[in-house]
Amino acid sequence: MPLATSSETDALAYTLASLSGMTPEEAVASALRAELDRKQAAAGLHPAPQSEPTVEELLARIRSYGPWQGPTSAELTAELYDAQGLPR
Repeated sequence: MPLATSSETDALAYTLASLSGMTPEEAVASALRAELDRKQAAAGLHPAPQSEPTVEELLARIRSYGPWQGPTSAELTAELYDAQGLPR
């Protein structure tokens, strides 16, 4: 049975989805899972077993970290190999 939603709930779902790179349904399910885990942990209950994350959830998590701030692949290669391509 579908849940009745309000325009505010729809707007929140779409906003969360756009920020996390998920569909609105995925964003709502993820938020509900996180809240349920918090409530169960606070009550001293074991959280429900979770399935493996989907590719979309993993990509959303990766996107949330922002752009890569570390060395480029060229910089890493230069550290490992000399101009002739031999290991340093």
